[in-house]
This record gives sequence, C-alpha cells and structure tokens, in this order.
Amino acid sequence: MDEAGKVEHEGAGATGGPSVFRALSMRPSTRSLAQRDENRHPRFQRPQIATIAPGAAVSTFAGPNFVGAPERAVFLGGALICLTFSGLRASRAGSREIELSARENCVALLSPQPIEVASMPTSQKTRRTVAAFISLETLDRFDIDLFGSQRDRSESVGKCRVTPAARGLATELLRPEVSDQVRQLRAEALVLELLAEFKTTAPSCRTGGALQTATALAAVRRARDIIAADPAMPHSLVSLADAAGISVTTLKRDFQRAFGTSPIAFLRKQRLELGRSLIESQGLSVSSAAYACGYDHPGNFTQAFRRHFGFAPSSLRR
Repeated sequence: MDEAGKVEHEGAGATGGPSVFRALSMRPSTRSLAQRDENRHPRFQRPQIATIAPGAAVSTFAGPNFVGAPERAVFLGGALICLTFSGLRASRAGSREIELSARENCVALLSPQPIEVASMPTSQKTRRTVAAFISLETLDRFDIDLFGSQRDRSESVGKCRVTPAARGLATELLRPEVSDQVRQLRAEALVLELLAEFKTTAPSCRTGGALQTATALAAVRRARDIIAADPAMPHSLVSLADAAGISVTTLKRDFQRAFGTSPIAFLRKQRLELGRSLIESQGLSVSSAAYACGYDHPGNFTQAFRRHFGFAPSSLRR
C-alpha cells in the first residue's frame, strides 16, 4: 500500500515530479527498514510509477516482501485504492484495521484529512501490489465526488470488489516487460475503472464513515468493550448481539462500519495479542497461553498466531 511513498521519500521526483506524490509521505523509520532490505537483496526492485495527472499516480510493485515491522505512511487526503495479490495480511488506516483474509483484495481509503496508514506483511517472500493515489485536489479538478456527505467527516475505509477489468489491468501492469507507454495507458485505464467501481459501490464498501445514529455506535462499542475486557471468554455473535441489545445482522454490519473489521476478526486479534503477551511477559508455554486466551487446541492457536504475526509463538520463548 505504501511502495509509492518509498520512492518519493528517497528522492524520486525525477520520475514524475513531487506533485505526483502529494497524497503520500513516508516516515523516516520506514525508509531505514527499506534500506536494510535493499542491502539484503542486491537485485532490489523499486516500484514502477505511472503518473496519470498532477496529484494522481499508479504504483506497481512485484519483488521482495518487507517482513519486518509494519510499514507506515501519512496519507494527506483524497482516494487511495490498493489491489493486493500477495504479500500483505492486513491494512490499517488510523485505528481501523482491515484483515486481508483472501489471496486477492481491493482496499479503498477516502480521507478529507491527513491520516496514518500502514501495511502489515505476511511471511511470504514476495509481494505483488498495485496502488492508485488520487489527491483531493485532483478529484476536485476532475469534478469527481466520492465523498458525498462525508466530505467534512472522518475517513472512510473498507474492502471493495476487484472487477475483472481491474484485475486484468493490474496483472498486466505487474509484468516487468511492460513498456512505459503501455504502462501509462493501462494505469490510466485502471484508475478510471477503480473510480467508476468505487463510485458505483461506495455505500456498500465504505466501512469507516459515520453510523446512522449514536445509539447504533453505542451498541457496537458495548460489544467491542465486552470482547476487549475478556477475550478468553467463549464469545459468539449471538451472545455479543444479545449483550449489545441488537440483532446479529445489525451487529455484524455496524461493527464493520465502525471499526473496519468483523466482531469475530476483532475477537481473534484480541485473543492472539493476549496469548503473545502471556508468552512474552509471563513466560507461559505455548499450550498454556493457548488455553488461557480462549483456544480449545494449541495447534489452532499456533496456526492462527503464525498467520497473524508472521512467525510461530514458540519463537518468543527462545
């Protein structure tokens, strides 16, 4: 999600001018991480950048995955739409985390204000991502309204459908032999396809906007607080919905809108973080930590832990 920022931070203005990256600015800590990986991989591949217009660009990256700490960037406002084919397990915008459980994902972020975004890598050796950055000024210049009534509110973030056309264009852009002219044309077509799809499905893929009422928000916050207070309890959608005073359908829908993740995914994350804390700070064995954080079988805990953190829980005891 943030490969274009690495190029800009390291002085890639020559590839298209700094105005291309008005929507993204990298943190120095991420630069040092990228530099370490560059030293480790002599054939380090930099992202390929195609400039669509001032303030709009497409970044494509197919190369070594950065498996260290999450890579952070500051998104300065506008639209960021990222297609991930491999190498990332989650994306975060502000306090909202989006789990990338499938192999192929499309994450969209709208924000009228600057916001920190992050990509969390998997343990895979390679990453394949295509990201489109369109600044707020560019959206205004072309009279494209993606925000609607959300323009003066908080960010909106969520998953969107990967259309066959977008998938085909992105796949072609990831090919190393693509010429600059063909890359430019396909990048422009991809941006138009993504914006059209996002505009069409915006109500269903926005998960971070304001909820309908304060009562709905209070209900899902109750469910969230119940999970966070004791993630080891045998929570279920039914029990959480009953405690929040809403239906299961409403719980799933409004929890996703409010926090950018499902109740079950949030529960799983809380359990895994509790398990990690028990191993690191209290010295529990992997099996003891698994049972203590709510898992019925240590093997299931180990498998989920590895998927979430990118390494086995047993490595914490070495």
